[in-house]
Amino acid sequence: MERIRNRPLGSNNSWKTGQRVPYSGNWRDQYGQINRFEENTTFPPVVARKGGECAYRQFVQAVEVTA
Repeated sequence: MERIRNRPLGSNNSWKTGQRVPYSGNWRDQYGQINRFEENTTFPPVVARKGGECAYRQFVQAVEVTA
């Protein structure tokens, strides 16, 4: 993994809604839902929660690159 320019802004080193995704892979939010995000996209708000509340996500697993 490359060195990232931004840092987690949520509690317990979590990344929050609106931040750029630092690594492609699976990310778990504070409710236990796991989603896959691609590097350099933006973390969206929590889906199916009242008012699109802020999500706090932690990295779970990298996506393997295949040739």
